Amino acid sequence: MESKNNRGRRKAMKDILQDLYRAGKGLTKLKREDIEKIFGELKKRGEVKEEDKEDFIEKTLERLEDTGKKVTEKIKKTLTPGMEKLDQLNEKIDELIKEVENLKKKKQ
Repeated sequence: MESKNNRGRRKAMKDILQDLYRAGKGLTKLKREDIEKIFGELKKRGEVKEEDKEDFIEKTLERLEDTGKKVTEKIKKTLTPGMEKLDQLNEKIDELIKEVENLKKKKQ
């Protein structure tokens, strides 16, 4: 039987992991229109030429997707050992709670 505190800690950690994962995936969700707007701003400032538009957009989208994948993978690699340790600690806490409850029952 998992305690309320353990469920709360586990849910909080799961929420953090999901938020970090979404942040990494969010990099790949930029739309072509977003990149076109960025290109337009750069063009206004004279930093790019119209003939480079398609190449710029394609390369930017590829880089964003690659970066999103790398960020997501790093997050997983970084947090997985901590999650495993947290699971072990939660199991130990649950065991201790059971022992305390059994001792209380025996005392009554």
